[in-house]
Amino acid sequence: MKRLFASLFLALFVTACETPTFSALDEQSPEWRLVFQDEFSGRGRPDPDKWISKEYNRRPNKNGPDGWWDADNVYLNGLGQLVIRTSVIDNRNPDEDSDPYDYASAMVSTEGKFEQAFGRFEVRAKLPRSAGWWSAFWLFSRSVHNVDGSGRDGTEVDIMETFGWTDKVNHALHWDSYEEDHQWSVFASMRPGIRQGWHTFTLEWFPDKYIFYVDGDETWRTSAGGVSQVPLWVKLSGEVDTTDGAANKWWANVPDPATFPDKFIVDWVRVYEHIPPEE
Repeated sequence: MKRLFASLFLALFVTACETPTFSALDEQSPEWRLVFQDEFSGRGRPDPDKWISKEYNRRPNKNGPDGWWDADNVYLNGLGQLVIRTSVIDNRNPDEDSDPYDYASAMVSTEGKFEQAFGRFEVRAKLPRSAGWWSAFWLFSRSVHNVDGSGRDGTEVDIMETFGWTDKVNHALHWDSYEEDHQWSVFASMRPGIRQGWHTFTLEWFPDKYIFYVDGDETWRTSAGGVSQVPLWVKLSGEVDTTDGAANKWWANVPDPATFPDKFIVDWVRVYEHIPPEE
């Protein structure tokens, strides 16, 4: 009987520890007003009024498996969570290469549904555990492709990029397209234990600065490139890139098909607008 009670207690304790909590932000904060959220209730496809999911060969590789975005790999699991799965799939372009297999992950974005300039952008998630792919929570606009020597007319803001083999968390800014004029600024930090349990990643974007947080701790404050002044939409994604540029110890590392499928699990996304103090 004692063993039964101990087992029940342990099960309840583990369940309680796994129960998603609310934002690190005080919901009564006079400084921020909630304007967009998704708690990911239900099963099946993400809410089409909030999200789109694109499908294409996101990371082609002539000398190895490609990394696709596939809408079947993003879904609601019925536990109040969005799942972005990465899996091994049959080679989808056998006329172009002779790979024994490819990889598929997925993305969702609020493109055409919701975008905002400035504010607080926040996600709570469980991160991948397998090497060879990365998860991301980011902001984007087509104006990022504009080239004028500044990020003010559009910047890709990577609130977090995390990897399934290291405790590193990346924050990054990209502007002036992705070709020869491409400019960027990156900050990375090691967060021991980040691949275990739930973690919150936050950006506070003001007209003159970006402030990044991990689990409520400020990690990077910058205005690199000139802060974007144009609205951006929200993106969540997983990516596999088997080329030498990504499959190395400085980025995603080499994927092992035996370790997949793996998952990036999102508890919620919330976006706030800033309320200036009364003068």
